[in-house]
Amino acid sequence: MKTTFTNHKTGWLSLTSVALVGLACSSGSALAASADNTDAGVNDVRDMFQQGHIHGQLSTLYYTNRNAFFVGGDHHSHASTVGGELEYTTAELNGFSLRLGAMAQRNFSKSGNFPNRDLKDDLAALGEAWLQWQGYGLRLRAGNQKLDVPFASTYDWRILPQVYQGVSLRYGNDDQYVKVMRMYRYKSRISESYDRTTNYNSDFDAFGPADDRKTDGFWAIGGADSLQTDAGKLNGQAWFLNFKDYANLYYVQGQFTLNHDEVQPFVAVQYMRETDQGRKLAGRVDSTVYGVKLGVKYHSITASLNYNHIPHKNGAFLNGALLTPYSHGVSSDPIFAQPFLTSTQDLGSGDAYLFAVTGSPIDNTFLGFNYSYMDLKPATGSDSIGQKAFAVFASYQFTGAFEGLSIADAFSRQTQKHQDHAYWENRLTLSYSF
Repeated sequence: MKTTFTNHKTGWLSLTSVALVGLACSSGSALAASADNTDAGVNDVRDMFQQGHIHGQLSTLYYTNRNAFFVGGDHHSHASTVGGELEYTTAELNGFSLRLGAMAQRNFSKSGNFPNRDLKDDLAALGEAWLQWQGYGLRLRAGNQKLDVPFASTYDWRILPQVYQGVSLRYGNDDQYVKVMRMYRYKSRISESYDRTTNYNSDFDAFGPADDRKTDGFWAIGGADSLQTDAGKLNGQAWFLNFKDYANLYYVQGQFTLNHDEVQPFVAVQYMRETDQGRKLAGRVDSTVYGVKLGVKYHSITASLNYNHIPHKNGAFLNGALLTPYSHGVSSDPIFAQPFLTSTQDLGSGDAYLFAVTGSPIDNTFLGFNYSYMDLKPATGSDSIGQKAFAVFASYQFTGAFEGLSIADAFSRQTQKHQDHAYWENRLTLSYSF
């Protein structure tokens, strides 16, 4: 995100999800702004390195939750963690540039009887480390890199982001493009090393469909475009992702926004289809997801009603839910009706609803609220989880002498029909980007 939040790409993420992601991952504005930029071209190797630049982010996150993921009983945790990223990017020589980064986090306060998975450990890792060439509208990048791809992006982190290792090629720009990529290894937000596992492993999720067997990564191809007409603007995108040894996923989404000076109504639809392939590490996968979003934007304020329908599939993974190896346990997928603390794709099949309001009523602020209801069944013949949740979030980005400094807070509370205790969580972040 170029403003307060990271990954301000509303092409496949709802505005609410983007806002929540930004709050969760501590407002990395400068990092996001510099992610695809290198300095102007130079004439020799010495200038390439001398005219490079250093950028980074330092954050501290105070995190508290109770009854996380409905484990039951009086389970609670508190954690205060500091960390961030430091990266060096060379200037560009004949289209070539290099980036080398490091990331680390350190926990300086923790308590409770249920340690927080994401923040309890001290971590240090190699961050982005890539060689890039760009020219003629093309950008070719090889190495460790952050991605902006549906279901395999760098979003919803705490202190350390997810990073992927492989090769990517883009033709176009951030809004109108064709992309193709092959990723071989992955570092989750709680990992120090790059390996061939996914979020379906026992370290990341001790309660879910953990499978520590290695996979061969994934490859993806997709594109996005827009069309301006007299009536309004049409945005669309389409993707195919091949999660090796898990499943093939097809994804399309489009949005039409009416042309009006102040009030801008919009409608969006999405469709996903996924089937198993390869070694079928998660068993049979057979999922279809339909989605529709109706909304209106008035100046900086956006309000929307979001709905997804996921048909039940007897004997399939989570009763017909999507399998998402790299965004399992992540709250910011492109699914329209997505709660904050748990993920729609991890809850089963059925119907999901979300109402959201976000906006910037005051300069340098971002405020929002959403309410969701998950009428989803995780298994054939099971009862609906009946999950109800609300989330409120706010951020402020300082200017002047304190430019680069931001503060953000997010609070959410969830209940489920057959759970005796609510699950709630608060995240308070102070971040400085340079």
